Amino acid sequence: MDRMVPRSLPPAATPARGPAAALLLALLLFGPPAAAQEAAPVWDAKSAKAAADLAERWMKARPKTCFTDWDASARAALVEEAKKFGPIPEGKLAEIVKILAKAAQKHGPRHGAGGKSAIQTPYGEASFILNGSGRGKGLVIGLHGGGPGAGAASEATKWHAKNCLGMYPQGIQLVHDTWNTVHGERFVLSLIEIAKAQYEIDPDRVYVMGFSMGATGSFHMAGRHPDLFAGAIPAHGVLMAAPQSQVATKEEVASLQHGFLPNVRNLAVWYYTGLEDHNCMPGTFLYANDEIEDLKKRDPGGYEKIRFASYPGLAHAFPPGEPEAGIKYIEVQKRDPFPKVVVWEYVKDPFPLEGAIEGCGRIQKQWFYWLRCERPVDRQYVRAKIEANEITLEVAVMPGPKGLSILLNDRMIDPSKEVVVRVGKTEVWRGRPVPDFQTILESYDARLDTRLTFDRRIDL
Repeated sequence: MDRMVPRSLPPAATPARGPAAALLLALLLFGPPAAAQEAAPVWDAKSAKAAADLAERWMKARPKTCFTDWDASARAALVEEAKKFGPIPEGKLAEIVKILAKAAQKHGPRHGAGGKSAIQTPYGEASFILNGSGRGKGLVIGLHGGGPGAGAASEATKWHAKNCLGMYPQGIQLVHDTWNTVHGERFVLSLIEIAKAQYEIDPDRVYVMGFSMGATGSFHMAGRHPDLFAGAIPAHGVLMAAPQSQVATKEEVASLQHGFLPNVRNLAVWYYTGLEDHNCMPGTFLYANDEIEDLKKRDPGGYEKIRFASYPGLAHAFPPGEPEAGIKYIEVQKRDPFPKVVVWEYVKDPFPLEGAIEGCGRIQKQWFYWLRCERPVDRQYVRAKIEANEITLEVAVMPGPKGLSILLNDRMIDPSKEVVVRVGKTEVWRGRPVPDFQTILESYDARLDTRLTFDRRIDL
């Protein structure tokens, strides 16, 4: 555990006098002369050129979709190169992110050659409808409804918002809850990366929306990956639940799938259901509303941008004024990439379990807003709060914050002062974390997000 403490004077002794004593006192108070101190970090044109070279090689080696994993040895070799940059001066984060984004735009994720709206996956070709342009605009991911053997991307094009690129994926395998499956989730994540790297969309304005099965998928993506979104509209869907998801009343729900609802603390969600809906029965949404209201009471300041409505007599259809009202509310929302409080409840294998093939299982999410966990475990719970330079963690399931990292930048802290980290009331770290190139590279790589990036980390 890294722990830095300020210099302090030794206990009082017989006072020394004369030039030697004066020199000793100066050394104690101010340290050695500048020439003897460690050299200040340097970032010059040569450093920038080396960073651009490494960024290009990194992006060439990086998987082009979320259906494949890094070659572990290739990535390890590139990480070692990144480490050699060592500490960097304050204030270089934005410059380096531009270097990385340029390399991603050139060599990063893209859809098919010749402008074809499709990518290759282990499940076969995955196609989507593309609508609009992207640079500096938001992104709408519209998810179609359907079920086993049914569902078309064209149904989802009704989900659009002002100044947004629209991406409407076609389910690769049309099964129950297509978007919650391994292939559905990986497809949506791949499209978001393409939108960031190829189309340079605004990462603070990414939205996921859908009706019926598309609503179920929208809630799935919002709960698993809230750090990627500014808002979600799950209209007439269900949540994975025990003993089953298709129930008419909330009293029939024993529990919801863990690892979802607590995580949407900082997200805007507009969701609704019909009380006579027999296709996507309302019980789990009604239960979720009670859960969110309870979370809101126990966590002041959280879950404030979530809106729910249930409609008596309404079957599987949009209520009057929808989807326009929901879109109007969501399209003005912007993500806060560095919220003061984040809640992360982990789920390793969310339902449905179908859809995994050899070498392509459920993504294990390691990055969550300004937290990272090398080896997250099922039902792991972390609540993190940052106030000025003090960070407080509440951790459950894990035996302490082992494998947990806190990611920071100069928008979140005062770099001239110490940072203090506590787990509960126990102080576990104190010091001034130093910016480094490796942290910038890895935090950008995690989401290809020009905003959600960090230049220093505290490993606990």
